[in-house]
Parts: sequence; structure tokens; C-alpha cells
Amino acid sequence: MTAPSSTAFLRLAFDGFQQARARLDECLSVHGSSAHAVSIPAAETIYWACVPDEQLTSDGGYKSVRGRVKGDVMRGTRWIRNRTTHALPLTVQRTGGLSLATQAPITIEPVVVRWLRADRLPPEPPNHVDAAGHTAYDMTFADRPVRDPVEDIAQWFANEHGRLGSRLRGM
Repeated sequence: MTAPSSTAFLRLAFDGFQQARARLDECLSVHGSSAHAVSIPAAETIYWACVPDEQLTSDGGYKSVRGRVKGDVMRGTRWIRNRTTHALPLTVQRTGGLSLATQAPITIEPVVVRWLRADRLPPEPPNHVDAAGHTAYDMTFADRPVRDPVEDIAQWFANEHGRLGSRLRGM
């Protein structure tokens, strides 16, 4: 039996991300206001987003563009993936809904499941602190609706797909 090529592994990893993203969208449609229901497909989507990212890091051209603007979403993705898999925290929270002030006016905010701020997650182990990843996560994930950074990740991969010399380009 022949071992799969690196392109086959990359395709598998990218398909894993796309399938997990679809499951997250379905869960948000059905259970959109339940942070507990959304937390599992959110963590799975983040896991699968890191797999093609890690497969691509052997590509020098990819490394050179990764740190630019939307590239920070990938650094934040890796940071929250590490927090999710090593500390097992609930990384999302439900916000909004009916809030009654003691005085007028009464406001009703929509119920939204959002990513928690990094300071609300368990601390990183001292020997695995990633200050740049922590900052990137807070800039690209924290307090945002769950779907928004996932769409940024998808856009990052779409941009990478269109980059000359990218290994995603042939897929």
C-alpha cells in the first residue's frame, strides 16, 4: 500500500475543516442560543482549521504571508485550539436576550453565542505561553459571534488558495 501524498493529506485536512464548518453552521441554526451545544462543533472546526494550516507551514511562501492582516486569525486559531485541547474549557458563551433595567429604557439584545475573552479561559501552562497567539486570539476571536472568526479563517484559506505558489492552489 502506498502512503498518501502530502497533497492528499492537505486535501483531507481542508475537507475536515469544511465539513466541521458545515456542522457548526447547522448547530448554530438548530441550537444557536445554547453555548453548550455550540461548543463542540466550534472546537472541532477550530481543530480542523489548524490541520491544513500546520500542513502548509512547510511552505516558505505560506509562512511569509501568514503574519499579515488576516493571518493573525490563524495565529489566534492555533492559540485557542491549544487552549481547547489542553485545558478543555468552554470557549464560548451565550450573550444577549431580555435584560430589564431598573429604570427605562428596557433593551432587548439578540441572543448570540460568542467566543470568550482570553482572560476568561484557563491560563496557559508556564512553559507553553504564546503571548503573540494570546493577542491574536483576543483581536480576532474574543467577544465575536462564533461564526465570524470561522468565516475569517475560510476567507484566509480562500486567499491562500488564490496565491501563486500555494499548495492549496492545485486543490
